[in-house]
Amino acid sequence: MIALAPLARAAPALQPGSFVALQASVVRVEATRERGGVSLGTGVTVAPAIVVTNCHVMRDASTIRISGGGRMWEVAEQHADVNHDVCFLHVPDWRGPAVALGERDALELGQPVAAIGFTGGMGMSLKFGNVRALHVLDGERIIESDTAFTSGASGGGLFDSTGTLVGLLTFRSRGETGAYYALPVGWIRQALPTARQWDAIHPLHDAMPFWQRDVATLPYFMRAPPLYAEGRWDELIELTERWSASEPRDPEPLRVRGDALRKMDRNDSAVASYSEALRIAPKDARAWYGLALAYAGLGDVAASERAESTLAGFDPALATRLHGEVEGLHRPADGSAQH
Repeated sequence: MIALAPLARAAPALQPGSFVALQASVVRVEATRERGGVSLGTGVTVAPAIVVTNCHVMRDASTIRISGGGRMWEVAEQHADVNHDVCFLHVPDWRGPAVALGERDALELGQPVAAIGFTGGMGMSLKFGNVRALHVLDGERIIESDTAFTSGASGGGLFDSTGTLVGLLTFRSRGETGAYYALPVGWIRQALPTARQWDAIHPLHDAMPFWQRDVATLPYFMRAPPLYAEGRWDELIELTERWSASEPRDPEPLRVRGDALRKMDRNDSAVASYSEALRIAPKDARAWYGLALAYAGLGDVAASERAESTLAGFDPALATRLHGEVEGLHRPADGSAQH
């Protein structure tokens, strides 16, 4: 078990005015499909005349244009990292300012972030949220947040409080979790093309990014939610064991294992698993959330309240939700209050 941490100070709320200037760097992407129709998405200017977007936005494109600065601009060339879903567009006449790229491992759990993209591919939207998880993949960390965006915002930017690009808006989970995923800025740095790497615009036939592949080939963090949703606890625990073996410094499989153990009413083991996760990532809000519930399940009200107080220090909204769930655990079956 771990010693419960002192209260952390909640991060200040982001202000919309701080992100106005970034709108000049974010563009709408219009990809005319080879067989007709148009795919709409978003792009971010990352170097002079170079825009980054998702490959799935332009997968079937025969021609591509961007919209920015009040007019349309023709895309001359492309460069694709299909597996990571990172594609670059060379737009020779585009003069939009390049954004600053974030440093590797600069993000922390609970950190406030802002998503900028085109809602439904039409009007530009600015949404705020917080980092919920950082999923290790190919040496970088995919960002999971509660910063909502729609499909038209694919290829848009996830920014920190300074306006630095930290991720590329890409996909979202279905159902109640409200999880939104952004690709790490490290993949953008790695794939940024040289002058000799540009290709003519052409459809990316059979292009399939990592997150759209068969279940058996998905990253562990994407295989776990369906098992959880279906209550397949033994399979989920077995998955987290393989997950931990492959990424021993990743707190997420330990937290997910704790969730499964708690659902099986094995709260002692769940406390141990959450505690191990929190040794690696002391600000993992969902681990504190699960730990408080596991303690409540054991009847240790004081430890549950301490975990809840720690969570409230850096994620008040989640702590409020937790409080209601903990109270529900102690409410009699007839709905009356206990005294």
